[in-house]
Amino acid sequence: MMSKGEEEKIPTSIAEQREEMESMAAKLADDFTLLSQGEQPISYSIHLRNDEFSKDASDIPLRLPDDLRLIISYPSTYPDNDIPTFDILYDKTNITLHEIQVRAILKTIITVAQENVEIGMPCVYSCVQAAKEFLSNGGLDQAGLALLSDDNLACILSYLATSKEDIDEICTTLPIVENAAKQNIVWKQLCRRRWKDKWGYKMRWERALENFTLQPDEHYWLDTYNNEEEDAKRTYLTLDELCKLSFDWRRWFRNQPENGLLTTALEMSFARDVVFTEDGHLSYRHAFIEGVTADWIANDRENITFLRLQNTQYNVPVTQGLRERSWAQLLVMRRINWGWELRDDFCILRAVAEETTLDELWEDLTSNIIVQERPKWLETTRSPYECNHREIPDDEDCKALRW
Repeated sequence: MMSKGEEEKIPTSIAEQREEMESMAAKLADDFTLLSQGEQPISYSIHLRNDEFSKDASDIPLRLPDDLRLIISYPSTYPDNDIPTFDILYDKTNITLHEIQVRAILKTIITVAQENVEIGMPCVYSCVQAAKEFLSNGGLDQAGLALLSDDNLACILSYLATSKEDIDEICTTLPIVENAAKQNIVWKQLCRRRWKDKWGYKMRWERALENFTLQPDEHYWLDTYNNEEEDAKRTYLTLDELCKLSFDWRRWFRNQPENGLLTTALEMSFARDVVFTEDGHLSYRHAFIEGVTADWIANDRENITFLRLQNTQYNVPVTQGLRERSWAQLLVMRRINWGWELRDDFCILRAVAEETTLDELWEDLTSNIIVQERPKWLETTRSPYECNHREIPDDEDCKALRW
């Protein structure tokens, strides 16, 4: 026990060091080991235990040496001017960290120490907590990944990332892969996965490959992915696009109800190979008769959101079309699979993709047909015949079609 006079002779910095060391010993208990045994400089170690860094019981603990210790030594000018000396040591182990991983831990610790010492505050407890947080959040994994080149990391990501959300999550968890995550090998693979089940995959993929040959930018596939995602939100057609598409034309219902039930006509094409020509004509193969022609008019030929069809052959029987209604009023719509669709209350046309059969083109509608009952308060205008029920796809937009 030192006398009061002896305590007064101890420099303020030494007194603060002893106070912090004793505080650390009290807080960390079994993980604290004093190394200096009362000598100067003060030195001690903190055991960084492996089992602290498993986030829950189902996690696989990080592979740390069981005897990993953080060594702290105080210089005489700490905490007024200098930070402690830190090192990573082991007692006896067969598992050691790579030098890059050790440097990553120490860099984290030293950064925190410098921030505290700048304002003359003891820093060891904050440094220990920073080290534990670094280990808990996968810091060693990131440091280990630093041993790999961006090309290696990009190759790994191209197999791991199955969606843009995967890449974002990996980059958030492992910031070290951010540069690698922008490389073409990653996004080319992601484009293929993303587009594979979308309408027009073959055309979209071949166009992207051709453009890459002409403009091999280092971030080409990332930009292409983002551009296609943005374009998929577009709900209008240009004249050039419309005229390059071929449509399959179907009607929602057959012309006459049977025993009050209006049956669906979606299972059979009303017309195939429907093509809009730039001169305003419509060419197609009618399912029932030859030589039927029509004209079309758009609201805006470069930003087409709505168009009308006029039957130019007026002797078509009512059973093959609605003679009294010379115009079909079609709204341009974008399907969830990025395909194009034109529809009104009477008919629906869908753009045909090279890789898709006609049955596949309509499967979402034809595979879930239900019978809908007409509300008693609602009058029918579609047919002069009594109609109390109809077959309709189980879809809210379809069930809202005019009776």
